[in-house]
Amino acid sequence: MDVSTRGWSLDWRRAAVLVAWTFFLVPIGADAQEPDRIQVTVDRNQVALGDQLYLTIRIEGSPDEPPALPELPDFRVLSRGERRDMQIINGRVSNSTSYNYLLIPMRAGSFEIGPATAVIDGAEVRSRPFAIQVSAGADQNDEQDRDLFVTATVSTDRPWQGQQVVYTWRFYSRVPVGQGSIESMDFGSDVVVEDLGDVRQFSTSIDGVQYSVNEVRKALFPQRSGEVTLPQTQLRVQVEVEQARRPSRRRSIFDEFDSLLGSGGRWATKYLLTEPLTLDVRPLPPPPAGWNGLVGDFDIRASLSRRELQVGQSATLEVRVGGSGNVQLLTEPDIPELPAFKIYPDQPDASIDRSGTELTGRKVFRRALVPLVAGPLDVPPIDLVYFDPELGDYATRSTEPIDLDVNPAEGEEELMLTESLAPTTGKVAVRILADDILPIRRAAAGIVSVAPQGWRLWVWFACGVLPPFIYLALLAHHRRERRYAADRTLRRRQRALRDALSMARKLRSGAGPASAAEASRIVRGYVGDKLGVEGSALTPSEAEAALVRVGVDGAMAARCRALLERLEAAQYGLAPVAGGGGLAAETSTEGLSDLIRTLDKQLRGRQA
Repeated sequence: MDVSTRGWSLDWRRAAVLVAWTFFLVPIGADAQEPDRIQVTVDRNQVALGDQLYLTIRIEGSPDEPPALPELPDFRVLSRGERRDMQIINGRVSNSTSYNYLLIPMRAGSFEIGPATAVIDGAEVRSRPFAIQVSAGADQNDEQDRDLFVTATVSTDRPWQGQQVVYTWRFYSRVPVGQGSIESMDFGSDVVVEDLGDVRQFSTSIDGVQYSVNEVRKALFPQRSGEVTLPQTQLRVQVEVEQARRPSRRRSIFDEFDSLLGSGGRWATKYLLTEPLTLDVRPLPPPPAGWNGLVGDFDIRASLSRRELQVGQSATLEVRVGGSGNVQLLTEPDIPELPAFKIYPDQPDASIDRSGTELTGRKVFRRALVPLVAGPLDVPPIDLVYFDPELGDYATRSTEPIDLDVNPAEGEEELMLTESLAPTTGKVAVRILADDILPIRRAAAGIVSVAPQGWRLWVWFACGVLPPFIYLALLAHHRRERRYAADRTLRRRQRALRDALSMARKLRSGAGPASAAEASRIVRGYVGDKLGVEGSALTPSEAEAALVRVGVDGAMAARCRALLERLEAAQYGLAPVAGGGGLAAETSTEGLSDLIRTLDKQLRGRQA
C-alpha cells in the first residue's frame, strides 16, 4: 500500500468514528424534539424594578390544554391572551399556538425561570429554563433622584391585639402621570380594615425636590397576636415618557412647542410596589370583669334631663361613650340597679368619624327614668372598662353620681267650668264661670264666606295638593339612597351605559395608540361598572369569562375579548394592528356605541 492509499484509509476511519459519536450524542425520538415543540421567550432578560416584561409560550401543533407555567413566586403574572397561527410551506400545513403573559417583578435579584410544560398528542413536553435579572435601578437608591415611587408606613409596628394601627400609603410623582389604580391592597383575614377618608392630594418637598403626593389611609385592627405580615401594595399607573431624539437631528422650534404642550412623549405602564410590612402583635393580658373588648382611648359621660321632678314624671338619662380605637365594639355599659325607678330603654344613637387621622366614634344610650318614690334619689356612677395601649394595661373611667329631688305627686287636675253654690245632694244651683262653646246662630245673615278667592285659591290648592307629591318624591329618594347604601355597586350599574356612551361620543377618531387606549378604557370601564368590579384591572380573558358568567352570549363575549386584545396590541405595540381600518371602525363612536348597547341589552335581559 502506498502512502496516498494509507492516508485515505485513515481519513475514512476517522469519518466513521465521527459519525458513530454523532449518533451516540444526539437524542433520538420525542425527547430530542421536546425543546423545539415548546419554546418560551421573553422580550428582554434584564429589567428594572417597576417595569414589566412579556413572556410568550409558543407550542407547535395543537396542545391538549393550556400550558402550565413554572413557579413564579417573585413575579406577578397577568394573562394577555393567546394567538393561533397557521403556515403552509411547500404544501405542508403547520399550526402553532402562542400564549402571552405579562410579568411584573416583585423584588430585585437574579431569578432562574424553570421549564413550562404542555401536553401535545398525549405526550408531555418541556421548555428550556432561562434566567432573568431584575435590577433595583439607579433611581431606586436615592429618593430624591426618583421620578415616581410609593411608600407604606404604619403608626406602630408593635401594636397590642385589637389596637388601631394607621396604615399610610403614598404615591410620589414629579412627572406627568395618567390613569392609575391600586391593584392589590389586601391585608388578609388577620386584620380588620376601615377606610380613613378619601384620597388626599397635596404637594411636598423632599431634599429640595417638589413632588405631587396622593395619600391613602387605612385603620387596621390586628385580630391575633404574633407576627402579622402586611403584603405588598401594587400601583399600576400610566407615565408619560419622553421619546428619544436622534442625535443627528437638530432640535427645532416645534420640539419646544411639544415640550410646552406636553405632547413630546408616549405613555408607558409602570408597576410600583411597596415593601411588605411586619407587625409584632402583642397579646392582651387577662381582662377584668366588665370589659367588652374596647382597645384604645375612651371616655364616658352621663347626664339627666332634669334633676327636680315629681313621682310619676320622667327624666331622660343620657350616657355618652366615645373615643378612638375599635369603636365598632362600642356597647352599652352596665347600668347599676335602680330599684327606685321604672326604666324605659330607647334606641341608641351611634356615629363613626373616618375623616380624621384615626378612627373615632361615639355612641349615645338613653333611658327614661320614672321615679316611684319621693325623696332624694341618685344615679350611681357608671363604669367603662377598656384597654389603654399607652399604659399597656386596662383602665376604668366612671361617670359622676347624679343627684335628683323627687317630690310627691299632686292630685289629678279636674276641669272645673262650674261652681256649686250648695254642695248638697239632689238638684243644686250653679253659677256659670265661663262659656265653653260659641253662640248658636239661627240665620245665615252675618255669616261671611272665608273661601279663598283669586290667587289665594291657587295658593290653597298648591298647599293642599303638592305636599303628598313632595312626600312621595322624598320617600322615593330616601329608598333609592338606602338601596345605594346597601349595594354600593348599584349606582355604578345604573350609570354604566350613560357614562360609557358619553365618553364614546367624545372619543377621538383614528386607530392610533391614544384612540386605542381611550376605547379600551371605555369598554373596560363599562364592563367593570356593570359587573361591580374594577374594570381597569380586567384582562381580555377575564372580561370574557365575567360576561359569560352573567349570561352574555358567548359570541358577544368573544367579540368583546377580541376587541380588547386588538386595542391592547394597538396601545402597547405588542403586535402589528391587523386591519387598521377595521379597528378604526370598531373604535369609532358608532362602533363602540353599538357594542356597548348590545352588551347592555343582553345584560338587562338576563337581569330581568
